[in-house]
Amino acid sequence: MKHLPSSFKTAQIIMLLKPNKPDEDVSSYRPNSLLPTIAILFEKVILKILKPLLNMPDFQFRFRNNHSTIDQIHRITNVIEQELEQKKYCPAGFLDVSQAFDRVWHEGLIHKMSKILPRNYCKLMESTSTQSS
Repeated sequence: MKHLPSSFKTAQIIMLLKPNKPDEDVSSYRPNSLLPTIAILFEKVILKILKPLLNMPDFQFRFRNNHSTIDQIHRITNVIEQELEQKKYCPAGFLDVSQAFDRVWHEGLIHKMSKILPRNYCKLMESTSTQSS
């Protein structure tokens, strides 16, 4: 399959109230997309196929089983502790990019994916892009 059916891209969006936020404020809500069950199943199958093809570094925790946010915090804490015990400096930078996925340069991402994934998977990923739907 080299093209994702348009029915897989159609979601029902519901707005969820963020915890402890006033319900009269629009910014108190976050959208949640409900995709068709078949689309979710297809996504899980593709992810299972693609994971072994991707050579993710040890510090990459997203999309990896048994790698939680808490595990990442423990990892960082251990690195800092080791450096401090050795009387070394341990500079760190933390970045939280607001709406990061929405700002991805799709053509550039697809170009980079084409260097590590088989062509048919790249075509499939390209068809999921909001710019090509």
